[in-house]
Amino acid sequence: MAKYRVAWMPGDGIGVDVMDAAKIVLDAMKFDAEYIPADIGWEFWCKEGNPLPDRSIKTLQNSTCALFGAITSKPQDDAKEELAPS
Repeated sequence: MAKYRVAWMPGDGIGVDVMDAAKIVLDAMKFDAEYIPADIGWEFWCKEGNPLPDRSIKTLQNSTCALFGAITSKPQDDAKEELAPS
């Protein structure tokens, strides 16, 4: 069993690339961890109306720590064009 449980939250855009690079470094250090995926970001805001779903909060509560990449930030008018009216 891994020593640490890490909530793995790449987010959007460059966040995915940042987290890929972080994993390379952590693996090279032989960091003893289990990485638990957690949803966050624009994709979940669009699909579910919540950029940090409750399931991700639960993952965070059951983790030793979290690693977070980045999330999309858009001007309000641009965001409204992409979101469903509901």
